[in-house]
Amino acid sequence: MLKQSLTIVLLVSSIYAKEVGQVVKEAINKNSSLQALNQSILLTKEQINLASKWQNPVLNFGANDIQFDNVSKRDLEPMQAQFIGLNQVIPIGDKKELEKEIAKDDYELSKLVLADKKLQLESKIYEYIYSIKLVEQKVSLYSQLKQNVLNLQKLLEEFYKYNKASQIDILKVQTLYDELDINEERLKNNLKIYKLQLEQLTYTKFKDIDISTKLEKITFTTSIETHPKILQIKKNIEKFNTTSEFEKQKKNSDINLAVKYFQRDNKYEDYINISVAIPLSVYGSEDIKSRKAKHKANEYKNILEDSKLKFTNQIKILQNNINNAFYSYRKLNENIIPKYNQIQKTLESYNRFSSLKKIDSKELIKNLNELIKYKLKAIDEKQKYFTNLANSIYYTKVDK
Repeated sequence: MLKQSLTIVLLVSSIYAKEVGQVVKEAINKNSSLQALNQSILLTKEQINLASKWQNPVLNFGANDIQFDNVSKRDLEPMQAQFIGLNQVIPIGDKKELEKEIAKDDYELSKLVLADKKLQLESKIYEYIYSIKLVEQKVSLYSQLKQNVLNLQKLLEEFYKYNKASQIDILKVQTLYDELDINEERLKNNLKIYKLQLEQLTYTKFKDIDISTKLEKITFTTSIETHPKILQIKKNIEKFNTTSEFEKQKKNSDINLAVKYFQRDNKYEDYINISVAIPLSVYGSEDIKSRKAKHKANEYKNILEDSKLKFTNQIKILQNNINNAFYSYRKLNENIIPKYNQIQKTLESYNRFSSLKKIDSKELIKNLNELIKYKLKAIDEKQKYFTNLANSIYYTKVDK
C-alpha cells in the first residue's frame, strides 16, 4: 500500500473500517468477473509447468517388403523386416528456459490484472457508499427545509390575520414547499438507484454502512511505481524482450532424433537405424519475429512513460479537486450559511415586531431560497470531495 504524507481518514474508527472492508471483501469474493480472472491465473500457472516439458516421443512400428502373394512369408530377402522405432524432438539452446520465463511473465501479468480490477471495484464501491450517505443527508436536509418553509407559512398566516401579509405571500411559500417536496422525491429515487447499483456490485442487499463523511485535509503522494497497472506495463516490457530472445534462439532448431530397430529372419542379422533431422533456419523468419517482439517491448516503454504521466497528473487533479471542495465546504459551512441563518432570524424577528402594516415577505422568501441554495451547495461540495476520495483509492492505494 502506498504511503501518504498525511493519513487519509476514510473511516471514523476501526469498527467502521471493518464493516466497509467486509463489504469490499464479500464483493471481491462474489464478483463473477474476478472469479473468472482467478481461473485465468490458475491456467497461466499450469502453463509454467507445461513450458518446461519436452514434446512427447513418437512410437512407430511396422513391416516392410510385404509380398502380395503371401503376406506371411518373411524370409525371401534380407530387406524384409519388422521394426519398432522411437522419435524424440530434443530442444537445443535456452529455448525451454526462455519459454518458461515467458509463461512466468504471463502468470504475473494475470495476477496484476486481477489486482487492478480489485482496486477498480473497491473504488467504485466506496463511491456508491459515499453517494448513498450524501444523498441521505440531502433528503434529511430537504425534510428540515420543508419544515422551515412550513414554519414560515405559519408565520405568514399569523401575519395575514392582522393584515400584515397577503394571500399571495402564503401561496408563494406553499409553492416553494411543493418544489422542495418534488426535489426530495427525486433524491429518494436517486437513493434507490444508488442502492441497486451497489447491490449489483456487491451481490448483496444494501445494509446501512457506518462511514464517516467528515472532511479532512489530506495530501496524496504521486508515487505510483507499485501500482498494478504500471507493473503490468513493466512486466509486458520484460515479456516481449524475453520473447525477442526466444525467437532468436529458435534459429538453433530442435533436433528430431529417430531410432528404429529392425528384426529380420533368423538367416539375417537384426540391425538399428539412427537418424537425425535438423530444420534449417535459412529464410530469416525468426529474426523478423524477434524484431517484432523487440518493437512491441519498445511500444510498451512508451506506454509506460505516458501512463506514469497520466497517473501522476490524475492524482494531482484529484488532489486539487479535494482541496477545492474542502475549502469551499468550510467557507459555506462556517461563513456563508451562518450569515443567511442570522439574516433569516433577523427578518422574521423584524417583521414579527415591526409596526409596519405589511411585512417584507419578498425578502423573507428570497433569503430562505438563498439559504436553501447554499446548504445544498455545501453537500454538493462534500459529494465532490468524497467522489474524488473514492477515485483516489484506485490511484493511490495498492494491495499487495
